[in-house]
Amino acid sequence: MDIVRVIDHALYPRKAISDARAAYKDYCTVRVEPLAGDCARLTISVLSKHAADSREVLLSFLNYALDKAAELHLQAE
Repeated sequence: MDIVRVIDHALYPRKAISDARAAYKDYCTVRVEPLAGDCARLTISVLSKHAADSREVLLSFLNYALDKAAELHLQAE
C-alpha cells in the first residue's frame, strides 16, 4: 500500500523527514520529490513483510515525522 502526501518544509523541516526515513527504513521506503516553493511530495511504500500492518506503519511514520518537526521547531526558538 502506497500513500502520497504533499508537505511544506516550513512545517516539516528536511531533517525531520530524513530522521523519519532512517527510523522507519525497516518498515517502509519513502521517496521525496521536490515541488514548487518549499514543498515536497512524499510517496510512502510499506514493505511487503509489513503489509498486514500497513495503516499502522504509515500513520506511525507520519506521527514520527511530525514529532521530529515539532522538536526541531522548539529547539530553534
